[in-house]
Amino acid sequence: MKDKEIRTKILKTLGEEYNKSPHDVVMKDKLLSELDMSEIELDRNIKYLGEKGLVDVTWYIGGGFFTKINSYGIDRLEQSIEEVTETEGDALKHIFDETKEFVDVKLEEICPDALEKLKFCYNDLLSDLHPHRNARIAFDCREILKDFTDAIFKEEYLQNDESKPKRNQTKNKLRYTLRALKIESETTRRMLETQIEYLSNYFDNLDSFIQKNAHPDGFVVTKEDAKRCVIYTYLVIADVLNVLEKSDNLVFSHEG
Repeated sequence: MKDKEIRTKILKTLGEEYNKSPHDVVMKDKLLSELDMSEIELDRNIKYLGEKGLVDVTWYIGGGFFTKINSYGIDRLEQSIEEVTETEGDALKHIFDETKEFVDVKLEEICPDALEKLKFCYNDLLSDLHPHRNARIAFDCREILKDFTDAIFKEEYLQNDESKPKRNQTKNKLRYTLRALKIESETTRRMLETQIEYLSNYFDNLDSFIQKNAHPDGFVVTKEDAKRCVIYTYLVIADVLNVLEKSDNLVFSHEG
């Protein structure tokens, strides 16, 4: 464990003790029993924290000490937690931004109508929505799934006496399209079969969720519902596109 990590661990422990009893000090033996570090690591980092003014520490003969976190240490600890939270938030935003960019580029090629609707939905989320617009976003996301599966499905993917799926049968259109993949590697094929099953189930559940939210009979669609619809739609389309990109045998159609 690096010294920076050790110091953070010490501050967190002292902060917890402070919250339990703000007037009490913490003995060295107690810290050693609770923290997974050597005595030299503890001494070295307590000395550092004391010199930085983040803890109050009193040393006595033989190398022992007692300590407690002070107001500067509490501020530093809270600042560190905020920085970690902000970093995690930035990372998640970066991941979604990458997914959004990937989907936007691909939809521009294969289904510009779906992309236009999806952009409208995304931009609406950035504004202060009226409740009726939340429901509209849910409905639009369901239509986007129909547009997208219309674009990737071709009648030549049907086998034997299978009927052409209707526009609202997004799961069937997806299943027939993914089935048409030509995969030489048996290992890759097994992995994709698992992913196809996951995507099929995801599409089915997502469509049911959006259909329920778009239902007019007393169902109130919140802004959180609208957010989920847009985010899920982006993610599932990205998953499908990633699978389809592994095959050179599929030609996308712009026609439904």
